[in-house]
Amino acid sequence: MLEVIEDCCSPYYLEMMRQSAINSEAWNLKYPQGRPFEDKHLKLDIIVNEVKEPLLAGMAMGLLINIYGKRQDLFVPDVSYCSISMKDKYREDNLHTDHENDFDFVKILGLLNGDWGSQDGGLFMHGDEVVPMKPCTFVVFDPRIPHRASEIFTEKKRLGLDFTVKKV
Repeated sequence: MLEVIEDCCSPYYLEMMRQSAINSEAWNLKYPQGRPFEDKHLKLDIIVNEVKEPLLAGMAMGLLINIYGKRQDLFVPDVSYCSISMKDKYREDNLHTDHENDFDFVKILGLLNGDWGSQDGGLFMHGDEVVPMKPCTFVVFDPRIPHRASEIFTEKKRLGLDFTVKKV
């Protein structure tokens, strides 16, 4: 399952979230768990069963409701996890799966970069499918299928927002 939802929000909303995330002091190098330090990337935990970053959690929930308004048939807006990851051309993304033994969840992913274009790379790869990541576009996907971002060609930092939610 891979669904693309376009025009979920205003690009100004994403920019406001991006600026709030950039200014956060809570970035960490915990992920991917169990991997060597060299394989880790910066991540900002917003919700991990409870709110970790109140301002960003409120903004993320507002965004999630906009996404839900486009496709109520895909998920329930009950968030167990929400984070922002930071990647660039200096770190290749790892092919991975999530929630291997829990079939109740789907993930939602989108970029906070309002200026991200196809020339920047960072396509979303999900099994045999590839989705160009554009501002205001989010993908809802089965996290048990191997996925990753393709190569990033720019030195710009790519901020990806992802949610783990209950599927319908």
